Amino acid sequence: MLDEVKQEVKAGRSQSLHKSVLLNLHGEKRQQQFRRGWDIELKIGSRPSFQVPPNVGITQLFDRMGGKLVILGSVGAGKTTTLLELAGKLVNRAENDVNLPCPVLLNLASRKDDSVAIADWLVEQIHLKYNIPVNISQQWAAQQQLLPLLDGLDRVETERQESFIQAINQFLEGEYRPKQLVVCSSFEDYKNCQTRFRLKAAILLKPLTETHIREYLIAARSRELWYSIEREPELLKLAKTPLLLTMLTLAYEEILIESWKRLPSAEAQRQYLLNAYIRRQMTREINQQWYPKGKEPRPEKIRYWLVWLAKKMETEKLTEFSVDKLSPSWLETEEQQQIYQRGVKLITGLIFGLILGLIVGAIAQGIWGVLVGLIAGIIGAVFVKIPAIEKFMLRVVLWRHGYIPWNYERFLNYASEILLLQRRGDKYRFIHDLLQQHFAEM
Repeated sequence: MLDEVKQEVKAGRSQSLHKSVLLNLHGEKRQQQFRRGWDIELKIGSRPSFQVPPNVGITQLFDRMGGKLVILGSVGAGKTTTLLELAGKLVNRAENDVNLPCPVLLNLASRKDDSVAIADWLVEQIHLKYNIPVNISQQWAAQQQLLPLLDGLDRVETERQESFIQAINQFLEGEYRPKQLVVCSSFEDYKNCQTRFRLKAAILLKPLTETHIREYLIAARSRELWYSIEREPELLKLAKTPLLLTMLTLAYEEILIESWKRLPSAEAQRQYLLNAYIRRQMTREINQQWYPKGKEPRPEKIRYWLVWLAKKMETEKLTEFSVDKLSPSWLETEEQQQIYQRGVKLITGLIFGLILGLIVGAIAQGIWGVLVGLIAGIIGAVFVKIPAIEKFMLRVVLWRHGYIPWNYERFLNYASEILLLQRRGDKYRFIHDLLQQHFAEM
């Protein structure tokens, strides 16, 4: 499981937008000279918060607070990036010391039923995500060998967030009592809740300062971009969010600054930036391995397929997607459901009938093989379920109606290469929840 978590951290960090800025503008050799950072405030108990010195990292704060932290920040402020950085260090420690607990990265949005205890949800998710038998993860939890790193509280419906905090507090003080636990949450959402986490401290990731922005853009060889926005307060405000700053750096060629700054609201300006980033990523030339040069999907197709996927993921409250998890519930109309069901029955019946018909025909010869095959086909169509046929027919219907390309895995891998999705093994997610929501609203 440590290896799985290690690969997850590696994939998340290597496919980040900041990493793309490094590769596109500087190349591998200069990465260590160009780092992104933000100020951090620390609050312990009822004492006033104070700014953490720049040389103190998340791992040092984790150690000083006994491993019990809540990481707060605005959307795109770097919460998940910070959590991944911490997870990477904790995995390395656990690999070198068998007495240390194994970190597990889980998303709270996957807890659909509020009546399920956090401990039970934790065990279930470890089984689903890492393929660890339930009895083993239960034993690990009982022996305090798990270190939960929980993200995505802000992806939970607002009215449920209070109960989530209470459930996590019960977990901290209940039967399993994990020695260490870290949670990420939107600062605004957490501030609006009445209940507070019973953790040692909270850290708040502050917006980037104008100095941060200027240094980042100049280091990224985007001096012209800095000159274009330095006297535009609304655009500078957007750039103070690390996620949007990296998008701005990558999408600058698609942005008309004069048009952008005349938009009537900050939300409209943010939507403009997201659209510019999507256009840039869909049209820029990259060294990708999935399509022959010149045969890549057209931008309108990429957009359509990702809009459909984002809408389905939002409806199902998913932050991660696997092709194997495609469900008939994703079909749009009753007619599509009927085509799918009839196709499954027809193919199952034909295969079932053909196999038994050939066997009986070889033994008895004559008409008996045909009759037995016909009866077997009817029985097979009605009573037999073959998952491979169901998956095949579902993909045929989705492809026939234009929701997915025929080779869906190839497209998803390509979308990961152009940094609209992230890939880990056979699982995919949008590069950020903000981008998933943006696609879903198109």
